[in-house]
Amino acid sequence: MNEFQDLVARWFGTTPDAVRMITNGVNKNLRVASDHGDVFARFSPASLHSRDCLKSEAALLACLGELGVPCCDLAKLDGASVIGPARVNDVEYNVLFSQAIPGVPLIANRQDAAAFGRSLAQLHRAPLNRPAAKFSRDIKGEIPSIIKPVFQELIELAGKSSRWSDALCGVCHGDAWLGNAIKRDGMAVLFDFEFAGIGPLVYDIATFIWALRAVGNANEYSVFNGFVEGYRSEHNVTFGEEQLRMNLLHKEINNIKFLCEHIAMSREVEVATARFARETLNFALSGGLSRYRWE
Repeated sequence: MNEFQDLVARWFGTTPDAVRMITNGVNKNLRVASDHGDVFARFSPASLHSRDCLKSEAALLACLGELGVPCCDLAKLDGASVIGPARVNDVEYNVLFSQAIPGVPLIANRQDAAAFGRSLAQLHRAPLNRPAAKFSRDIKGEIPSIIKPVFQELIELAGKSSRWSDALCGVCHGDAWLGNAIKRDGMAVLFDFEFAGIGPLVYDIATFIWALRAVGNANEYSVFNGFVEGYRSEHNVTFGEEQLRMNLLHKEINNIKFLCEHIAMSREVEVATARFARETLNFALSGGLSRYRWE
């Protein structure tokens, strides 16, 4: 057992063996079964998300739930869905509670991608009745020397065209890939809204493409076509190739910023990050996006 499990067990009045560490990355995701139900506790470093940021995320989730958007439900501990800061191993964390989603993980096939596309489209066309934080990922960090050349190229190219220019905006998930949904009764239920907010919808589409390429699935074009079919069955809009290109570059920039700010990268990770960033840049400039047709 670790300190996170002990802390969550005390909060929920149960034993540490009723608490499981699900992910142990920058965020720590723990699942606890207790009298409060089946709950996820996401510990986010205060350096990444303030308590106010998590409260904004919780308010957005509550609003989306009221609108019928398929997303995770909030859970509460002593009447609060967000608590913090809590200090663990000399690091301050803020914590968001959500109900576990019954179902199974999505897999990279056409059918599950279509389900994900439908749910993402419902999110994108959600008529919010309360303001949401403007989508932003401005993270400061030192860029390692091996990554800096390609990072500068990405910045220069992305700076030539605003991703907000003439872009259709709405509620963006911020990290739209198949791993951030659970399939329940044939529906993809979205979760992990930590980077959600108002922004260009095409950023989520570009993120979906970026994630497909990062995983390297041999059926990625079929998966993407299923995603498009599902999306357009709910929200029949189009996204131009140039918009996709610019937002793909912004996704790569944001990925590098996040890694540099929050991950202690080894030399091997730095090399791999620089290599994938270069592949993304070449892909975006070489016409690779033409294979991801929005039809």
